[in-house]
Amino acid sequence: MSRASLIVLALFATVAHADDRELLKTQLADEAAVIDRTLTAVNEKVREADVVRTQRLRAAYRVLRAPLPHGASSTDRMAAARRRAAARMLVDRDAHERALLVDEATRLRTAAERTVGATAKLPTIALPERVLRPVRGSIARRFGTLDHERSKAKLSRRGLDFEVSARATVSAPADGTVRYAGPIRGLDNGIVLDHGDYFTVIAKLGELSVPLGAELHAGDRLGRAARERVYLELRIRIGPGGIPIDPEPLLASPE
Repeated sequence: MSRASLIVLALFATVAHADDRELLKTQLADEAAVIDRTLTAVNEKVREADVVRTQRLRAAYRVLRAPLPHGASSTDRMAAARRRAAARMLVDRDAHERALLVDEATRLRTAAERTVGATAKLPTIALPERVLRPVRGSIARRFGTLDHERSKAKLSRRGLDFEVSARATVSAPADGTVRYAGPIRGLDNGIVLDHGDYFTVIAKLGELSVPLGAELHAGDRLGRAARERVYLELRIRIGPGGIPIDPEPLLASPE
């Protein structure tokens, strides 16, 4: 490859990385905004629950402390017992509902902290410059949103589908370590490869050829396609599950 071609590829990679970083930054900002709005709503529900709970506790206290009239019949006593039981039940239910809201608020605050940490970490992430196609074949379904033909609903695709021949050989898109090999819901069998600052999911496989923990090189055999499609997903290691990015601009043909 000529020096000019190498320079062009380097410039393209720099621009692609800048674009990816901006997209990731935007995703994280959007996620933070959603978390903030949700946390505000949950905190408001907690405040409303506290008002209701205070009123309920006062009413329950009056019921529980109300003395029985002198010479109360067994029917009166049973009715009073039912009122006390109902008051305790309502107080317990309010306490349980409030605890659920407080737990949700705690989880949202934790998620907000993770988002802040992920945003701070973003400049230090080493984004991939290229990955090999895991299989020979054209792209049948692309990354991003699409309209479902029948329902017209907006669907989000987090990876690529390749059109392949039956039982096509599938290979590793980059050097990495096998972190998972087995069934993936809706994607037949699959493999999760750890590449350091990112990981890939290669799925819609039938036969698998690699064990958990195996160290692989780009192009090493992973297994065979289950049918006529193979799935590739690429996630940047930010946050608990990573953030998916479009692998297509990074694809190189198998060696």
